[in-house]
Amino acid sequence: MKILPSSLREKKRYIAFKVVTESGDPVDRKVLLDEIYFATQTLLGDTGSSEIGYRLMDFDGFRGILRVNHGAVELARAAIATVYVIKGTRAHIFISGVSGTIRAATEKYIVPENIASTNILSIQIRHGRMSGTAVREKGDEIDIVPDEREVLKRGNTRYLSLTSSDTVTNQQE
Repeated sequence: MKILPSSLREKKRYIAFKVVTESGDPVDRKVLLDEIYFATQTLLGDTGSSEIGYRLMDFDGFRGILRVNHGAVELARAAIATVYVIKGTRAHIFISGVSGTIRAATEKYIVPENIASTNILSIQIRHGRMSGTAVREKGDEIDIVPDEREVLKRGNTRYLSLTSSDTVTNQQE
């Protein structure tokens, strides 16, 4: 059987969400999907469930990304909003946002809450007119949150990244 060309395939949307339970424990992937499918089946029936076309792309126990069909985003949001119990524990699913790609959903709506502490965490860096706070070190790279938030808006990003060669040249100047 041949694969459909991309121009004939149905478009997808990605829903970024966060699960909050009363106990605060992480949620199992399969249990979450079962609850979402049950809520969708109860609210929309067989035809409505088939229109949505759920697929859980990524989930870490608290946050995740759910793929749905382009025309069924509002149905999916309505069905997800009806989930109030997950495996006997009261829970709520907060939808952070909807995006056209996984990358955009991750960058815009899945905020890294627990940044691992490093030896440079929260060190103030200044160079010329630019200044910011180093928040993460990964190998030769340093992630910096600039003090001037307008830089982030113009670049449509959360932080700037420098390599060790950038910092060495800055120190020599």
